Formats: sequence, structure tokens, C-alpha cells
Amino acid sequence: MSFNDEDGEPSERRVVEEEEKPAPSWVAWCERNSQPLKRNLPREPRYLTRWQKPGPMRKKEWKQFFAWALEKAMPKELPIVEVPIPCAPKYLPCARPPKKPDPEALAEKMEQLSKPLERKMTPKYEKEKPVYPYSPVIVWGQPAKHDKGRPFPPPFIPCFFSNDELEDDFWAEMRFPVRPAALKARPSPRILSLAKPQVKPQNPPHCPIPRRTPDPLDVPPPKRKKFTPQGWRLHQIRLIYLSKPVSRPEFEYFYM
Repeated sequence: MSFNDEDGEPSERRVVEEEEKPAPSWVAWCERNSQPLKRNLPREPRYLTRWQKPGPMRKKEWKQFFAWALEKAMPKELPIVEVPIPCAPKYLPCARPPKKPDPEALAEKMEQLSKPLERKMTPKYEKEKPVYPYSPVIVWGQPAKHDKGRPFPPPFIPCFFSNDELEDDFWAEMRFPVRPAALKARPSPRILSLAKPQVKPQNPPHCPIPRRTPDPLDVPPPKRKKFTPQGWRLHQIRLIYLSKPVSRPEFEYFYM
């Protein structure tokens, strides 16, 4: 595109002037609300008292002010009125005369209160183990089985009987209660073995029993202070080792 005319001279540029666009609506709102707010607060008129005058007071006015201040501005002391407590009956505490404490007793009490109290120590709790009269060991290695229901309370027996027939009838009709669980229980072999009477050997025996010969290591040490029990046992072990024949397996293998 050329900017020259037919004669070759440059032509004026055609500048298209854009039409001015109208300002947006928020511009007027900002201009209106961005101005400082003016508050018109009416000031109350000040009324001066007789002591608040624009100029200094004269000597006469100062005298009147001090006379007024000495009478009106000083704190007023209210009279203390003692109201007596009514104590008509003599048995009330307020009607009794005050007691005069004994100086010696007072000094002793003060000395006692001046000492610190002893430190309170809570004793250690000791649990009391209940004692069960019937505690059989059913299985070896397991703790005893405590039966809290035993012993059973004894039956009621009268102090005396009128005649022998009543006593015989009482003992004939005596019945002991049986536990329902005991009726369904089956005794184990351990219970059966415990129920049998214990057979002990005859004491004293019918014939003397010879003493057992102790082993070399079970021989008690002699009554002397040279060996301790452990040293005596080690000494016996050394003697047993030295009493055995010397074995030379290498000599027997190569030379025998």
C-alpha cells in the first residue's frame, strides 16, 4: 500500500478519530462516595458558674470561695454510734464476763502450737489371706482348690430332751443336706486315692535296718577347719580321679 498520490506527493494520513465513549456507571458512584464525610455535631453552650469567670477573681471573691470550701468541700466525719447487743439472759455467751487467760497456760499453748505437726505416715496395707478349712490339692502342680462352703453349719441340737424316746426319734430323723452338685459329681482317680487311708510303715520297725553306705562324694567332711564343704567335695573328686589307672591310648595304638 502506497501513501503517495498520482503525482507522487505524500498524502495526509487519514486519522480516524474515535468517538468518546461514555464513562461507566461506577465512576460516578466512586466520585460520590470517596468524599470525606462531614458531621455536623452541635456544640452545647457552656454556662459558667459563679467561680468560673473569664477573668481572675478578686480578693473578696477568693475569701468567699475559701470560706465556702472550708464548710462544704471538707469530708464530713460521721459519728460512730455503738449499738449494744441485747444480752438479757445470763446464760448467753455475750452476757458472761470475758475470761482472763492464765499467762503460763497461754505461753505453754503458744509453744505447743509453734511446733510443726508430725508427718502423717499412711501404714502399708497388709492384705489378710483368708483361711479355708478345706483346701485339697486335686492335681499336682496346681494351686489348692478352696471350698468356701466348708465346713457346713452344724445342725440345731436341743440342749436337753424330756425322755430317751424323744432323743432317739430326733437322732433317727436327723438328715444332712446334700449339695445338688455333689449328686452329679464323679470322683477322679486322685480323689479316690485321697479317700483311701494312708498306709505308713511300722514305727519302730520290727527289725533293725542297716545304715546305707554313703558314696565317696556324700561322705561328710571331718571336723576340722582346713576344708570348706565345697573344698572337701573338690578334694574327694581329685582323689577319685587320681585313684583311676592311667590310660595312654596313643602309646597302646602305636607300640602295642
